[in-house]
Amino acid sequence: MMGKPHLHPLSRLLLGLLLLLAAACDTTIKTDEAVIADAVVNKKTPAPTDIFVVDTARSEITWIGSKVTGRHNGVFRLKSGELYMSNGLLTGGNFVMDVANTVSADKTIDAESNQKLTTHLRSADFFDVEKYPTAAFEMVGIARLDSTGDKARDEEAKAPAALGDDLRIKNPTHRITGNLTIKGETKSVSFPARVTLDTLLRAKANFNIDRTKWGLVYRSDKSLGNKTIYPEVNIGIDLVAKPEDN
Repeated sequence: MMGKPHLHPLSRLLLGLLLLLAAACDTTIKTDEAVIADAVVNKKTPAPTDIFVVDTARSEITWIGSKVTGRHNGVFRLKSGELYMSNGLLTGGNFVMDVANTVSADKTIDAESNQKLTTHLRSADFFDVEKYPTAAFEMVGIARLDSTGDKARDEEAKAPAALGDDLRIKNPTHRITGNLTIKGETKSVSFPARVTLDTLLRAKANFNIDRTKWGLVYRSDKSLGNKTIYPEVNIGIDLVAKPEDN
């Protein structure tokens, strides 16, 4: 009876190094994956009992883009936004991002490199801000998560720690679905979020989207080797809103 083949110690070492290198080359953020689908028709809902205006100075949308050789991060400032509540429940909302003034804020590169990257992001290769100076998000579905949470997400969280685990929203309270419009293309995205209310209404979320769904295809072809920029982009939402009459 033949025994199981054994790898030579050198072969095992080489295999281990190859696996380590493969893992090292994956620079994408491991967090919640947004569910992307066709745009959803927003059904009319009763007028909210409370309107909260997004504080654009205290709110921001962050992004992290990954490539084979590393990552870059930056910020979308907000131009405007509102969140709606009815009898203490979040029922809707929207916000507009100032894409024309998006900036790279990568602390691993110098100011000149950040400016060069910022200029490239604003070009037709990416956001084409002369044609599309803003992007927008409109909530079309809000489901409160009960105490049992999301079982699939909970099981995923038990996996070994990975890059981005610190960004994953802890104890989300809602699953939000909304229409995201970038470069004139609208898709629905669904993701977990944590919403809290004291004197201010706060909403936080962190998830990945596939940028190619919105026509952002620059260097997304993996055949480009080390020049590839991964389709996955990490989006962080941090909204702070105050009552309309304040």
